[in-house]
Amino acid sequence: MMKTLSLLAIVLFCCNSTINASELARDKVVAEVQRLGGTVEFDETRKDRPVVKVDLHGTKVTDADLSILKNLKELRVLDLRLTHVSDIGVANLKNLTKLETLNLFRSELTDKGLAYLRNLKHLQTLLIGGTKVTDVGLANLRNLKELKKLSLFQTQVTDAGVPHLKQLSNLETLLISGSRIT
Repeated sequence: MMKTLSLLAIVLFCCNSTINASELARDKVVAEVQRLGGTVEFDETRKDRPVVKVDLHGTKVTDADLSILKNLKELRVLDLRLTHVSDIGVANLKNLTKLETLNLFRSELTDKGLAYLRNLKHLQTLLIGGTKVTDVGLANLRNLKELKKLSLFQTQVTDAGVPHLKQLSNLETLLISGSRIT
């Protein structure tokens, strides 16, 4: 009986420690995002309240800062517009497979960074206007079958990139103003 109670206490302690560790990790991310001048939103319908949105637009967030987002497995919306985030920072996003909206408008994104987005199969909105993306990089988007909105506004994309876009069967909105698409 005593062994059973001891074992039960250990199991309860371990479960509680896991929950506390998870909460501590989340709180650390929240504090860092807020320190950078950003905001977060949680899924309030779940007991563990995972972070589902991070808004760092217009902040001085760096590529190195984005490593804090790596473990936000429930993240659905990420706004990095008007930042100096580059391909190195975007590499930290490659495992955020639940992302639905990613805004990299006027960031330092190039074709190399688009390769890190290949496995974000739930992306519905991708805003990469005002970046250094070209036709070559668009090949990385072909597996984003849920993509509904894509902004190529003010990019170097030309008519040669259009065949890559034809594979996006759910695409409803394509913003091409200021690109080289005729």
